Amino acid sequence: MTRITLKQRARALWQKLSRLDARPDQIAAGFSIGIFASFLPLNPSPIIVATVVSWLLKRNVLAAAIGAATAILYTPLLPLIWLAEYRLGKLILPVQHSLTLVQASLRDVLQKGWDVYVAMFVGSIIIATPVASLTYLVVKRLGERWARQRNESQPSD
Repeated sequence: MTRITLKQRARALWQKLSRLDARPDQIAAGFSIGIFASFLPLNPSPIIVATVVSWLLKRNVLAAAIGAATAILYTPLLPLIWLAEYRLGKLILPVQHSLTLVQASLRDVLQKGWDVYVAMFVGSIIIATPVASLTYLVVKRLGERWARQRNESQPSD
């Protein structure tokens, strides 16, 4: 049985993204929606959320799924990310229950109470917004480069 490494998985996702036949801004928007969704403490999968939102906003749905799938790259950091989201949200909202790193799983968060989850959700939006914005700019620039390379490699009539 062949074992796929995280690096191989990331490379495969990136290659799929670079081969999408869509405008660079559509690819970048879809991908950044996926990245944004991957920060939200949601279950089911952020891929479902990203594809639905991308479809509703008429952005590239496949790019959104790829963006959300990249969440696997930072899965080991998820408890830290969720704890940071909780602490940011707690600065804004009153929270009766506390959350520690050991308890930073979605099941534990929901058992703590809705105040913890809502604080975490608000914090996730605060973290996801600049990350998704930066991602949009980077992927749009890369998408423009990919489009130029495709145009240059096509034979002219």
